[in-house]
Amino acid sequence: MSAKLIFPQEIEVWYILPAIRKKISLKLAENLPQKDVATIMGVTPAAISQYKKQKRAKEEIFDQEMEKELEISVKNILKDNNNLGDEIIRLNNLMKKKGIVCKIYKNVCALKKSQKCTYCNKK
Repeated sequence: MSAKLIFPQEIEVWYILPAIRKKISLKLAENLPQKDVATIMGVTPAAISQYKKQKRAKEEIFDQEMEKELEISVKNILKDNNNLGDEIIRLNNLMKKKGIVCKIYKNVCALKKSQKCTYCNKK
């Protein structure tokens, strides 16, 4: 029986975007009340609480470089929360460029070292 077909975009939806939303929420919560963060993020205050308690988006996929980029994004969002969508897209694109999506994809699909990733064609 063959493994379930998983598309790289599903990895973004299941892992990358939740991690980005969590990181942005937690950084915003350092400067704003939880209720305001929830409003900006378009989620409930309970969702922010779950991020804080590690009940959502548990995987740590940000490296030092991505943490610096996150700081830039949060500053832009604090200046104007209409920047949220653009900043999430920017961070997601950086994750793709850094190969983070590919690493998660390889793990989720349980690719052997000799197999090429169907997303980036790298071993």
